[in-house]
Amino acid sequence: MSDEILRYTDLAAAIQLAKANDITTREIARELTRGMIYSDALKFAKRAAPLLDISVAEFMRLRKNE
Repeated sequence: MSDEILRYTDLAAAIQLAKANDITTREIARELTRGMIYSDALKFAKRAAPLLDISVAEFMRLRKNE
């Protein structure tokens, strides 16, 4: 699947699909922000965190590669 197609996918639908396929919240956060610099990931987290039922701070903690 082309990366360009994924850029235009509805975020809520993508998260719902990932959860339906038993992908963890940590994996979702990492995949959604892969290759993003911190400031871009923070902007994205403000949209994605509520859809994952977590705080923005928790989203940013989960995306770290620890």
